[in-house]
Amino acid sequence: MSVETYRVCLYLIRHAQSEGNAASNIIRGRDVSSQLTPLGFEQATLLGKRFKFQNVKFNYMLCSSAVRTIQTAHTVLAVLNLNKSKLIVTPELLEQSQGKWEGLDRKSPHILEAIAEMKRQNIVFCAPEGESLDMVQKRAIAALEPYVEQAKQESIVKNRKITIVIFAHGGVIQSLLQYYLQSNMRDAWLIRQHNTAINEIILNEDGVSLVRVNDYGHLTFLISEETTHRDDNDKKNNRISKD
Repeated sequence: MSVETYRVCLYLIRHAQSEGNAASNIIRGRDVSSQLTPLGFEQATLLGKRFKFQNVKFNYMLCSSAVRTIQTAHTVLAVLNLNKSKLIVTPELLEQSQGKWEGLDRKSPHILEAIAEMKRQNIVFCAPEGESLDMVQKRAIAALEPYVEQAKQESIVKNRKITIVIFAHGGVIQSLLQYYLQSNMRDAWLIRQHNTAINEIILNEDGVSLVRVNDYGHLTFLISEETTHRDDNDKKNNRISKD
């Protein structure tokens, strides 16, 4: 019996710098109303330019319902000239709730002690009235998997790669990477996620492949307009290497 072949690409994108990130001493957790800083909008624009330069196409676009992720997504989609009404916004992709800790100074003695305990328990630890990373993973996967399954079937029927982009948060992305890579859940928090970092995973009939993780090269390398125009002229004059 032949195996049906498919190819689904997942882009997991952390939001750009938010007001909460700028005040890093305060525990923010979900903080759904926190907006992007001016730097955050610049970061999101650079991310969009990178996708445009690399000619990345999205078939499905998902986003958490936090303001900072929506602003990041809208900025990227504007650069790509994509209709933002096609963005699927869901609270199931929100950041891990830190419950009664949200708004507190993370350097206060009792919080530092609690964070040490969190690192020991990791996946099951909850702040008072908050969520564990395990709980975050379960709700995020429940929201994402229907689209992944739909993308698999579409890939089989159309015989081409289907791409899903997810604009979310550091904790959510860490939990999703752990889920798809089946790594040790206790180490999930070690996967660093910079603002607008790109994480790329390929799913096919053979399993899962990690293409890149925490890739934020677009924040340190800007493709100039001059370079873009020069490349266009080279193509017109047939001076591009065929290697």
